[in-house]
Amino acid sequence: MALQVRRGTNAERLGITPALGELIFTTDSKRLYVGDGSTAGGLASAGLESLIADTTPQLGGNLDLNGQSITGTGSINITGTISASGNINLGDGVAGDVLVIGGSIQGHLVPDTDITWNLGSGSKQFNEAWISQLNVENQLTVGRIMGSLIADDSTVVFDSETGLVTADQLTGTLPAGVIPAAMTSNITGNLTGNADGAHTGTFDGDMTGSLFTDDSTLVVDGVNGSMHASSFIPNGDQIKVSSLSAATSVKQQIISLDLDSELILTRKSASDLSASSATLGTISFGVEDSNGAKSGAIILGNRNSLYLMADSTGVFTDATLAVTLTDGKLAVGSFGPATEKLDVVGNIKASGSIQPGVYADNTARDAAITSPVAGMIVFNTTGTKFQGYTGSAWADLN
Repeated sequence: MALQVRRGTNAERLGITPALGELIFTTDSKRLYVGDGSTAGGLASAGLESLIADTTPQLGGNLDLNGQSITGTGSINITGTISASGNINLGDGVAGDVLVIGGSIQGHLVPDTDITWNLGSGSKQFNEAWISQLNVENQLTVGRIMGSLIADDSTVVFDSETGLVTADQLTGTLPAGVIPAAMTSNITGNLTGNADGAHTGTFDGDMTGSLFTDDSTLVVDGVNGSMHASSFIPNGDQIKVSSLSAATSVKQQIISLDLDSELILTRKSASDLSASSATLGTISFGVEDSNGAKSGAIILGNRNSLYLMADSTGVFTDATLAVTLTDGKLAVGSFGPATEKLDVVGNIKASGSIQPGVYADNTARDAAITSPVAGMIVFNTTGTKFQGYTGSAWADLN
């Protein structure tokens, strides 16, 4: 059955003296009072009333919610350990909620769902993180990496102290757009894959494979070990072909398919060289030993002459050591041009017969030799006579 207590306003309560044990509830101040038989208005409740009025109430034991919740607006300040099981919701997702952690975190931070939640965002990033080991399953996007790069077998791939890539092998293909514009560090080891871009520096080591130009023309055939370029232009002033062994000679062979082969030396100039005697090309034979490097013989060509010289000094300025072919005339012992088909400066020693020029008569002789030189000998079939030029006239020698 319901227990009905005496009730009224607080002013009304003060106007009566409740009997001993009589309860009075004020409807305006919502408080409970107990009468003692002598005090006007009764005495304030020592139990529930004091709990409501106390601004710093304390518990004498554990608080059992008995399946209920604590709700309200305010703060919870606790010194000690909070132990909870079940779901813990901090914040309601509305901007402005802040979780402040001033202490250490003990235990693992594991999300409830795989590959769903983020740590930070593009606009709100953590400043720095110190992590002993970082395992990334998918993509790793970073602005820069400071430190060395170590492989799974503890091999140093990149040494940050020396700035060297020291991996034995770099295998794989970088996706488009990831290849750096320039790489200035050294790479030591084997490279497997494509390398796009200019290379500045020394390349030491073996290269396996073929070499192609930008238009896919085969330059070096890595299978047959041959060169197939239609034009091969060196980056410097020389193309060197050396033997791998000191006891092995070097041979170069030019083969064309069912056509003649050519070795062409061309001088390219923006100027007009038609009236010039400039050298167009030179084939040089030399030696490189303990005395240094020196040329011993050359074959030199210009616009209308071909020079053949052998000079142990390597200077090639002594005309007596030259053989010159100019406009179909050969000069021996001079730079030419020769005055006749054969123009020899110096003595001639013949081990066989010498055939002089043969002419039908004096008219044919003079037409062929317009500027005779003293000492010339011809054979005139008219009269079957050998004739010699004295320097002023032809004279019969027999």
